[in-house]
Amino acid sequence: EEPPEGLADSSAGASGRSVGEGERDRMEHSREATTSTMKAPLLGHGSQREEPPEGWGNPHSAVSKGATRAAVLGALDGLVSNLCLILGVMAPCLNGEETDKTVLLTGTAGILAGAFSMAVGEWLSITAENEHHLAEIETERLHIVEHRQEENAELMDYFVEQGLRAETARQVISDLEGHPEATSRLLNFHAKFHWGIDEEDLSGSASVAAIVSFVAFASGGLIPLLPWTCPCSVVESWHAGGGAISTDLCLKVKLALTVALSTVA
Repeated sequence: EEPPEGLADSSAGASGRSVGEGERDRMEHSREATTSTMKAPLLGHGSQREEPPEGWGNPHSAVSKGATRAAVLGALDGLVSNLCLILGVMAPCLNGEETDKTVLLTGTAGILAGAFSMAVGEWLSITAENEHHLAEIETERLHIVEHRQEENAELMDYFVEQGLRAETARQVISDLEGHPEATSRLLNFHAKFHWGIDEEDLSGSASVAAIVSFVAFASGGLIPLLPWTCPCSVVESWHAGGGAISTDLCLKVKLALTVALSTVA
C-alpha cells in the first residue's frame, strides 16, 4: 500500500535535508582539516606549541664562551710545561745527586704555580676583552643616535647581502624603528654585524674561564707526574726478574712511563 502523498513528500524532504546536512558536515570537517594543515608550518614562526610533537627534539650541548678555549689551552699547557719541568729536574736524579722525591715536589709546585697563573690570566684577559667590547658598543650606540639614517642604511645593506630583498630589509628596519626600544634593538643588530658578539653575553664569563683553566691545567700537569707518585718498591713488582732493582733502573722505568703517558694524552 502506497503512503499518502503528503507523508511521502515529507519523508523525501527529511531525507534530502539529512543528506544535505551530512554533506555540509563533511565539507566543514574537510575545510577545517585543510586549514589546520596549512597553518601547521607557521606554528614555529608566529605561535607557540603547547606540547612538541612526539619524536621531535632540538638537543644542544652547553656552550660557554671562553670555557672550551680555556680548557684546551690549560690542559695542553699543563701537560707540556710540567713534562719539560720533570725531565729537567730528573737529570740530577739519574746522576744520583737527587732522589725521586725531588721530581715529585717540583712537579707539584709546577702544577700549582701554572694553574694559578693560567686562571688569573684567563680572568684578566676575558675581563679586559669584555670591557673593550662594552666601550665599542657604547661608541656604536652614539653613532646610531647621531647618524640614524646612515646606520640604518648600513644595516639594510647587510640584510640584503644575507639574501633579503631590499623591500623586506626596509620593512625590517621599519619594524625595528617602531619598537619601543628601537635604539637598543638596532644596537644589538649592529653589534652582531660588526663584531659578531651579543651585547648581553659578550665574550663569556671570566670566572667560569678561570675555574676551567685552573682545573684543566692541573689535570694536564698531573699526567706526567703520576709515575713519580709511586715508590720504587711498586715499580719493582713490574720488573721481569722479580728481584730487587737498582735506583737507576727504577728512575728509567718512571721516565719511560712519564713519556708514554704524556704521549698518549
